[in-house]
Amino acid sequence: MSRMSQKVITVGNSLAVTIPKESARKLRIKAGDTLEFSEHPSVRAFTMRAKEDTHANVNPDVILWANAFIDKNRKLLMRLADK
Repeated sequence: MSRMSQKVITVGNSLAVTIPKESARKLRIKAGDTLEFSEHPSVRAFTMRAKEDTHANVNPDVILWANAFIDKNRKLLMRLADK
């Protein structure tokens, strides 16, 4: 774990803290990723972590097959969902 200091900046009506490029690379964070924050007011701190990708451990072929199955059977699946 490394420590660093970053300034808080204003972006529109919000506050923001930038993530240094090297830190983002090490943590595999990229623009568009969702981060989860936990506040710790008693010590004036927060922690953040990347929200886990729900498909990270799923074989891409299974996702393709499931999407094709859903597309092919959409009407039937919608009727089953209504019951």
